[in-house]
Amino acid sequence: MNANRFVIGLFVSSAAFLTLGLVLPGSVFAQGGTCTEDTQVDCINWEEGIAIAVGSGAPASWAESAAQKNISAQRAAKVDAMRNLLELVKGINVSSETTIQDAMLANDRIQSSIQGRIAGVRALGEPKYFDDGSIMIKMAARLKDMIPADVYLSGPPRELGPPAEIRLQRAGGRIDTGRAYTGLIIDARGTGVLPAMSPKVLDPEGREIYGSAYVSREFAVAQGIVGYAKDVDAARQNDRVQGNPLVIKALESKGANKSDLVISGSDADALREIAQTQNFMRQTRVMIVLD
Repeated sequence: MNANRFVIGLFVSSAAFLTLGLVLPGSVFAQGGTCTEDTQVDCINWEEGIAIAVGSGAPASWAESAAQKNISAQRAAKVDAMRNLLELVKGINVSSETTIQDAMLANDRIQSSIQGRIAGVRALGEPKYFDDGSIMIKMAARLKDMIPADVYLSGPPRELGPPAEIRLQRAGGRIDTGRAYTGLIIDARGTGVLPAMSPKVLDPEGREIYGSAYVSREFAVAQGIVGYAKDVDAARQNDRVQGNPLVIKALESKGANKSDLVISGSDADALREIAQTQNFMRQTRVMIVLD
């Protein structure tokens, strides 16, 4: 499907859209700055996993009555917002090496699926009207509904092997591996890490401790591979890990997109041991704290 056909399809389908409100929390943030309900720019709320795009449109030249001008301006604004939403989604990191745009270019089925899902997004709040007859609207879509699971998931989950004995001795003094945990919080502040749909957690040797290869598809599709928060306290209160989460510190971010995290060897081996008896990582109960 080429770009022109996609825009035409959006224009036709937008006539059937209703302006439906989508409630967002009062304080959210984006990959490039603050993303709130009042934003006037395209942004992503990584705490809630919602992409917001703004579109504007003017009355069509053929419109004569006030109703025709209003309808044509709304349609143009929705098409513009959906076009902007597509560009916003394309820039999302899938992993530390790839973006959604990379996935779309590599697979026509993924491209068609994402474009089709964008054609079904809802308007956020009420349109904003201007004196010249133009209209501005905001569209909001949940990332997990927009992006096919096959983009960020791979095959049946693998087992995370036991830790090396020498490292387990180092881990024992810091993390109680016999304690029951409700989730994992990785404090990545100061590492420059950027959000992604499928980040990985690595030990210092680059061996994967957590990622799409080790999670249940059911849980990953329902809530994503990780959640993001602005601070540790907010992460602790998130339903994903609430109760008694284990909190560890990331050492650095890795990859071209700075989306993977490296943790200490002792923390990595503690997680390997915990994974032998507890399922919170398999159930994607993992939060990452960003700057």
